[in-house]
Amino acid sequence: MKKLSVFFGILLLTAGSVWSQGIDVPMSNNNPTQPDGGPRSIIIPLRVSLEGTMLTFDFSSATASQIVIMDDNNNCQVVYSESFASTTQVIVDLEDEGIGEGSYRLWLYAFGEWWEGEFEIEENEE
Repeated sequence: MKKLSVFFGILLLTAGSVWSQGIDVPMSNNNPTQPDGGPRSIIIPLRVSLEGTMLTFDFSSATASQIVIMDDNNNCQVVYSESFASTTQVIVDLEDEGIGEGSYRLWLYAFGEWWEGEFEIEENEE
């Protein structure tokens, strides 16, 4: 029984460390989904995080998505736009896409709704 407890403890620590990597990019939409008959809490079925130049989109269930990134420093010019088939995760390497230091506006279409967020890429000081 002790071995089982240790196993689950390690499993929880591992899962926690995976979710804690990177910086969360807060996402919002104009029509938040609310559970029927329950408290008025907003259910956000996605998580977006930025670690270095890797922008990761995790979805609670498989969904088709579209990602649009606009450069706030350059008159909101679209610097990235891509549609994806139904999946539970999308990873965009911003460096590979030529997206560098600056402030960006993020639009994400997932679960039949548009979500909006903002993030910054800072100069990497080594």
